[in-house]
Amino acid sequence: MNSENDAARRKRISVRARRMVYEGRCTVEEITVDQARSDGAQQTIVREVVRYGRNVVAILPVDRTRKCLLLCRQLRVPVMADQDDPFPWEVCAGRLEEGEDVLDGARRELMEEFGVEAQALKLACSSYSSPGILGSRVDHFLCDYAGTERHGGGGLVEEGEDITVHELTCSEVAALWRQGAIRDAKALILLQHLMLTEPELFSGAD
Repeated sequence: MNSENDAARRKRISVRARRMVYEGRCTVEEITVDQARSDGAQQTIVREVVRYGRNVVAILPVDRTRKCLLLCRQLRVPVMADQDDPFPWEVCAGRLEEGEDVLDGARRELMEEFGVEAQALKLACSSYSSPGILGSRVDHFLCDYAGTERHGGGGLVEEGEDITVHELTCSEVAALWRQGAIRDAKALILLQHLMLTEPELFSGAD
């Protein structure tokens, strides 16, 4: 990758206007951008940018000794509206609070939703789930946990959360993967990372 080309590419764009269209559980901002195209032509584009908070953290707890993982399920109305299973398999996830450090946010979400104290948080990757419209970055983490150290969890009632936490063996998760039962992008990313970097956890899962 040529960094000089990247810098030159950025110089060809300028923001003409920004307008907040909606502020609620998420925000929608309309941004007008002038761009000098790579073919030399000029264009103006208008795009809506959806943000769910500042940024989002996603965490997959792993018990390597027992080859177990923690996943969760809760009602997801957008998935239900798409005529799919309204209780998808997911990893722990949530948005950061204003000014909150990303690691502190990951620890908070894990305790609120899973009742687990995060040990050895490790960043697997960062991503934009749909860069054409979504502006919130997702930081994906793995962490250690011990199966005997769970307490509380289930999410926050005031946020309408009713989360059930499930401890599954890596073999059981691999079976769900093969069946196409895991549809949450955050879960797929973290599980794929774990399968690629620590395949021994899934040995004998075929």
